[in-house]
Amino acid sequence: MRISTRGRYAIRLLLDLARNSKEGKPVRLADVAKRTCISRGYLEQLAIALKNNSLIKGIPGKKGGYCLAKPPECIRLHAVIQAAIGPISITDCATDPEICLMSHYCECRPIWTIINKRIVEVLNEYSLSDLMDASRLSGISARLTELDT
Repeated sequence: MRISTRGRYAIRLLLDLARNSKEGKPVRLADVAKRTCISRGYLEQLAIALKNNSLIKGIPGKKGGYCLAKPPECIRLHAVIQAAIGPISITDCATDPEICLMSHYCECRPIWTIINKRIVEVLNEYSLSDLMDASRLSGISARLTELDT
């Protein structure tokens, strides 16, 4: 499974808002576009999805923009990915067995379901604040090194 560009960019957008929305002041998407090298048009599309999923809020007006709807520690990466691209599903039958006529006797489906659940668990384990914290990031990197051995 690949996390699409849309999912990755949604996380980058939220990280930028978390870092640059001081005291709840909104951040303009034009400024986010400059800092992240993501086109403003793409950010506008992402903002709609993130706003519809209550992860960000828009403030209208000349001094308007976007800010996080919740503190960064309350925004799990799974929620961001799901808002941007929909439910995590490595195969259709992993989340909806009724979609496949063979799902009830398929030898592979249990493995696909386990993999799918573990992906969701890992994404739920981390929040935006984890990605913003250098010491937490080094801990995540250390865990990755352990997995490689």
